[in-house]
Amino acid sequence: MVLQLVSTLAAIAVPIVVAVVGYRLNQRLKDWEATHWRNQELIKARLQYFDRLAPMLNDLLCYFTYIGRWRELTPPEVVALKRDTDRLFLSVAPLFSQDAVDEYRAFMRQCFERPSGWGSDVLLRTGFSRRREILGDAWRGEWEAMFASASDGNVGLEIADLRAGYDRLVGALVEDVGIQTRRGRYTSTWSVPDVR
Repeated sequence: MVLQLVSTLAAIAVPIVVAVVGYRLNQRLKDWEATHWRNQELIKARLQYFDRLAPMLNDLLCYFTYIGRWRELTPPEVVALKRDTDRLFLSVAPLFSQDAVDEYRAFMRQCFERPSGWGSDVLLRTGFSRRREILGDAWRGEWEAMFASASDGNVGLEIADLRAGYDRLVGALVEDVGIQTRRGRYTSTWSVPDVR
């Protein structure tokens, strides 16, 4: 009698256990699929924002390192570019890792200086003497107040530091996008350009 009762209970328990285990596995699979879908959507969103941010960040790098189209950008345009880049990046910062946000802020601190007065525009953390010399008649005297310094300082060292900051920022963004592993360098290995 006891054996028959145990056999009956086992016969009833097996389908119940199978149903419970099947239900739990199904729930885990659904949770995994939902997480996978969210991660895919997050990567898509990050990639879309990266596509918009990368040219803006590159324009800033070019201006401060005297390469590419830096001559085409005026100081007011560079300040406006910073505002546009801040507006875009900081509005979507929650989609990126804290490392990317920290590197973004560090890169912007390398490029710009906050003035002491409230409500004042940022200052370009670079000198204007070479720019004034190269642009000649196209240079406007009122732009000089937009720079942190007249002197270009140790241009080679500043450019190397700025490129390293840019590399760290782009590396963090690339890592967040998940398309490829972070490289050590995203800027060229060019030497300091002769801006004359």
